[in-house]
Order: sequence, then structure tokens, then C-alpha cells
Amino acid sequence: MQKLKYYVLWTKNSKLLEKYFTKYYKKLIWDLKIIKVEFWLKQIENLLNIENRDFILNADISSLIQSIILDNNLESLEKLKNEINIFLEEWIDSENLIKNKWDKIEWTNIRLTDFDNNPYSNFEAHPDHIQQKAISWNWGEKDKKYWLSIYKKSFDLLKKLDEWIYDELNQIITKIIPLWTARWMHNSASYKECIGHLYMGLTLDSVAPEVNNLEAIIHESSHNKLNLILQFDPIVLNDVEYKYYSAIRPDARHLQWVFLGYHAFAPTMYIIMKAYASGVLKNDKIWLDKIVLYYIKTKFLQKVIRKYARLTKIWEEISLEIDYVISLMDNLFKKINPPKETILNAKRQQTIHFTEVNKNYLGLKY
Repeated sequence: MQKLKYYVLWTKNSKLLEKYFTKYYKKLIWDLKIIKVEFWLKQIENLLNIENRDFILNADISSLIQSIILDNNLESLEKLKNEINIFLEEWIDSENLIKNKWDKIEWTNIRLTDFDNNPYSNFEAHPDHIQQKAISWNWGEKDKKYWLSIYKKSFDLLKKLDEWIYDELNQIITKIIPLWTARWMHNSASYKECIGHLYMGLTLDSVAPEVNNLEAIIHESSHNKLNLILQFDPIVLNDVEYKYYSAIRPDARHLQWVFLGYHAFAPTMYIIMKAYASGVLKNDKIWLDKIVLYYIKTKFLQKVIRKYARLTKIWEEISLEIDYVISLMDNLFKKINPPKETILNAKRQQTIHFTEVNKNYLGLKY
């Protein structure tokens, strides 16, 4: 295996993240100059003349900038003007800035809060969400104190399982927004225009809700990482008209978005398998069934990518790193040693999933 650049796994003081955040900052500065010219905003001129990197890179600001540039959103412009004024008058630690509202999860740099400026969060991100038309964030059946206690457990567990991933998460994620509670499922979302924010549910009736959290945290954080890179580097060269089978989704997708899921599921299942192998899940059958099923699904994604993807050079490197993570998963799978019937049942479920998706998308490539 080549030397890791940590496109997939994570590391302390990530040079990769720093490289792309620097490029992203320069892009946002360019966008701000365009906004200034278009709207003649004195606030932006003042902002550009002082140290502003941490302020501009925060997702509560960067998502507003993108909304103005991409969608000419005047409501976002008013929110941006308000945030800039507070920043100029009260500086980066002001409690009046949206980014600083409410509590940090203990021992992290990440806030858990229902204060959010992301204009894109009004749109549905995944067809499997309960609400089919829009995201609606709230605390659900549990109060904020309970949410904080469970998320603290999630990050404590992550630090024990993989300190490097824990460290890098504190580099890229600044906020988790509560996405209601649900029984026996975990809703989550993230947005390519909002690097640094996760929209996360809380699972009720789970034997280990902190592990449900952890699963979604790694998944959506991986999307954030890849979406940051995607601001500058395309993934695949395949014709956009072609749709391909994804072992994860109920719909067919262009190969770029199959790759996005592939990139997220490999490290996610790697961490959950580490949790199971370490005894955290106490040999729980529900978790074992899920681990085996999604291990098989990740291998199916690997098959589709290897067979069809025409990757750019950088994404060939990323694909090789995913292959490496899957080799680590293979070792963990042997260590867990699930019963034969569990494996056969997972394969049956995967076959049913493919049949249902292929029924709705004729001529699907797989």
C-alpha cells in the first residue's frame, strides 16, 4: 500500500485538510469580492481588511456566501450582513454570532445547537428520511441535556477506538444540529455547500445510542471531507446520463454519487466493526446483523466502482485508499467471525435490495 494521504482514514493535524481549507478560503474571499462589487457592501470591504479566516471558513458564513453567489439569495445576504456587523463590532468569540450559540460537546470543539444559518438545510438530502419535503431540526422527545450526554459518550468512544479520527473531526466539524429523535433508526444529513455542519438524529430504543451517533458522525463527516475536495477536484469522467446501482440507496445514481457513498461507508463500517470487535456492543445480534449486511454492501460498492469508474488521477489515489480500508475491514470480519446463517441472511437482503432497485430503474448498470 502506498503512503496514505488520508483521503479516507483520518490523521492528526491533517495536512490534506489544511491544504483544501486554504484553497476554500481563497475561493470564498473571491466570492466576497464579487458580492461587494454587485451589492456595494461596505461591511465586506471592512471585513477583507482584517484577519478573518476563522470567521469566513465557518459553515454559518461560508454557506451564506455560496447561497448568494450560486442562487442570488437576498435573504442570505441580509443574514451575512448581520453576522459581519457583529463580527466587526464584537470579534470572533462574540456570543451573538450564530456560530457560537449554545453548548460545546464536552472535550471537543463541536457545538450541539439548533441555531443554524445554512440556507440549504430547507431541502431534503436523502430519500429515506421520514420527512420527504424538507429537513426540520429540533430536539424531538429528549431535551438538550440528554442529547449532550449521549454525544459526549459517542466522542469518548471514538477517542478510544481511533484517536486520529477523533482529532481530525475536531478540525473539520464545528456544529451538530439536532434532527429530531426516532425509534430504531438514525436520520442524518450534510450539505456540499455547508462544510463543517452535521444534521444528526438521536436513536431511541437502541442498546447503544452512542454507537448509532458514531456511525452517522463518521459517515456525514466523510461526506464533508469529500465535498471539500470536490470544490476543486472532480471525481469521475463517466457520462452524466448513465445511472448506476448503489447498494446503499433506493434510487439509481450517477457514478460520482455512488463513489460519495462508497467513500463514506468504508471508514464508517471500519469503525463500527472495531467497536463490535472491542466488545462495546456486547455481541448484540441486531448490531451484528447490520455489520455483516453493510460489510457486504460496501464490497458491492467496491465491485461497481472497480468495474465502471473512469477516475481522475486524484480519485484513483482515493479509490486505492478505500481498498486499503476494506482490507482492514476484511481482517476485522475474520476476527468477528459471524455465524454462517447471519452471512447468508445478509446476502439474501442484498439480493432483494438489488432486485427492487433494478425493477424501478431498467437497464441499471451494476
